[in-house]
Amino acid sequence: MKRLDLHRTRHEDVRRKVIRFVEHSWGSGQEGEIITGNSPKMKALTISILDEYGLSYQRGRKFDVHNRGYIVVLFE
Repeated sequence: MKRLDLHRTRHEDVRRKVIRFVEHSWGSGQEGEIITGNSPKMKALTISILDEYGLSYQRGRKFDVHNRGYIVVLFE
C-alpha cells in the first residue's frame, strides 16, 4: 500500500504533495493512504484534490473507528 504522510507539511504545500502522490499512483489499482492527522483544514484540502481527480476515497476505515486521521484512496 502506498502512503503519503502530511504531518509537518504546511497547508500551502499540501496541494503539490497530494497531486504528485496521486499522479504517481494513478491507474495502479492499489489502495493508498494519505495521513492527514486530525486537522479539518488538512483533510478538506486533501479531499478537494481527490474530488478534482474523481477518485474514490473514505475517511479512515470502517473497522478503525478510533483513528480517522487518514484517508484511504483507491487508484483505479
